Amino acid sequence: MDDELPGRHAHATASGRTARAEGIALVVAGYDDSEEAVEAVGWAASLARRTGSALRVVWAWKIRDVWDTAVAADDQHSGPHLAELEDVARRHLTDVLTDLLGLDAAHVDLHLRQGPDSADILLHAAADADILVVGSRGRGRAASAVLGSVSARCVRDSSVPVLVIPHRMVRSAGPEPVAVGRRHEP
Repeated sequence: MDDELPGRHAHATASGRTARAEGIALVVAGYDDSEEAVEAVGWAASLARRTGSALRVVWAWKIRDVWDTAVAADDQHSGPHLAELEDVARRHLTDVLTDLLGLDAAHVDLHLRQGPDSADILLHAAADADILVVGSRGRGRAASAVLGSVSARCVRDSSVPVLVIPHRMVRSAGPEPVAVGRRHEP
């Protein structure tokens, strides 16, 4: 009798062992336009690929994140509207994911929301996830106490497991593109 649950796929690893995607259907990654966030998205995409899971990338963007690009594209010189700023944010995130994931970026669920509380936006968007992946900038205790730490708050308040990618793991060269959102048959 097969001990594998319906809908679960076993994957052969490089060592020949079998790994199972026990209950991982959705991987959520936080993005904030930092190198650490790009690394976290890369890890999340790799996990999604290995488990045959869906990938959602969440960006709690701020107006300052896209203002200069939106103003430069403003033909009317009247100042960009919120919808234009959101379009710039969506294009930016799509470009980042395309650089990181290649054509597989089209399979990623994008979740963008403008607001000041990045941790709250991320936690809300990951409420239905099986795992949340975030990067850590490694600011230290003093700076985190003043500026806040999204990763620390996610670890403390998340209802799902959280994988924190430390800043020291950021690669100098970008990671290889990885396929996401498709089941890999051994």
